Order: sequence, then C-alpha cells, then structure tokens
Amino acid sequence: MCLITDFYQFKYSKNNCYIEFYMDRDAVLNIENALDERLSNCVTNRDSECAYMRLKELFENARLSSNSQYVEIRMNKCYMIYISNLQLYFRNQGQYAVLDVLYKYLQTSMVEEYESLKVFNILDEETKIRVLSNV
Repeated sequence: MCLITDFYQFKYSKNNCYIEFYMDRDAVLNIENALDERLSNCVTNRDSECAYMRLKELFENARLSSNSQYVEIRMNKCYMIYISNLQLYFRNQGQYAVLDVLYKYLQTSMVEEYESLKVFNILDEETKIRVLSNV
C-alpha cells in the first residue's frame, strides 16, 4: 500500500468520514474491472494510482468476504473524488453504467451532509459548543 493511502486513512480516521452502502456482487465486480482498466492505462499522478489501487482492494475484499448477493462496503469519503473521476472517465461506456449509479448515490449522500452542516453553521456559538460537546 502506498504512503498517501496511509495518510488518507490517518487524516480521515473518524467514523463520520466513512460512508457505508450495499451493492450487488456483480456491480462490485464491474467496478473492480473498471479500476483494473483505469490502472492499466496511464494514470496522471501517484496519488491517483494509490487511491485507485486502494479502492480496488476495498471492493475486492468486500466482495470476497461475503457470500450473499449484496456486499457491504465501507468507504472513506476521501475516495469519493476518485470515484467521480472514474465515473467521468467511463461515462460513455455502457458496461460501466454502475459507476454512474454509484456516483449519483454518493453525490446525494454528500448533499444531505452539506445541508446538515449548513444548518449547524447558522447556529450561535453557545449552541455549537453544546452540540459538539455532546458528540
């Protein structure tokens, strides 16, 4: 594993920095194939290469650890930008349409998170301190 991946895991180690979702086993395999193809092509920088390798490990380990049709995936939110880039790279290829669905789901969850942060930011300082002390 690359150093930048370890840095991301250190920087985003809190539980609220992860997103958990379920995916069909075939869809996970499809995403693994997309990651393989992207890694075999020229990747722009070392950070991207490390992130794509880590995502491939994540999806592969999740698929192999479960025997059911649906696989539970717990992904760090720092990898969402790489899912977005992967979706843009394969957007015109029908066999990787599952990336569009995953990207839209992740985008929707982030919008909900930003809405809750926006509500938090309009609170006065005393209320913010009380909320944060209870977390």
